[in-house]
Amino acid sequence: MASSSLRRSPSPSFEATPGQSLCLIVGLACLGGFLVDFLILLLPPQPFDIQWRVGLLQQVGDRSIVLLLGLSLTLYGILDNRRLRKQLALLCLGLGVMFALSGLLTVRDSLKLQDLTVTRIASQEAQVRDQIATAQANPQQVSPDLTPELLQQASQILTDQVDVAKRTATTNVLKVGANSVGNLIVTGLALIAVGRFGSRTRG
Repeated sequence: MASSSLRRSPSPSFEATPGQSLCLIVGLACLGGFLVDFLILLLPPQPFDIQWRVGLLQQVGDRSIVLLLGLSLTLYGILDNRRLRKQLALLCLGLGVMFALSGLLTVRDSLKLQDLTVTRIASQEAQVRDQIATAQANPQQVSPDLTPELLQQASQILTDQVDVAKRTATTNVLKVGANSVGNLIVTGLALIAVGRFGSRTRG
């Protein structure tokens, strides 16, 4: 009778509630979707290409809410499992720090990309100006229709277009950079908070 009673004694279990099970399913689905998107974005890897890095971090930042949601729901789904909860909490903390540092990297890369874009536009402007200067110095080698007045107008139009192109390029790069930095840093801080919650929760 005693042995039968011992066999029937309840053992510790980590049975999740229906709500936790549902959150676990949705959380894992979000994590799986984010991982697939991330692997696709990585191909082909070009880590030394600044434009590729900025584009990658922008795309990751745009999708970061899916990662945050997936980790949060997964953590809630395993909240009663102390070992898994601690491991996932540490993962959230690590990813949070990585996202925050990625935001700082995006600031640096965005400024560099802005400089490279402006330099490229200036180089193209110099080439066109050389062609205009050559035509002005040797009018007999160009079409008679290209009078000095037309060449002067072309030079002024080029100046205006280059100014607009530089302003547009700078604005676009800064907008993309600011948006990416905001997403990455906010997600990083949120992941750190989720990780701290998971590591401090009793159970």
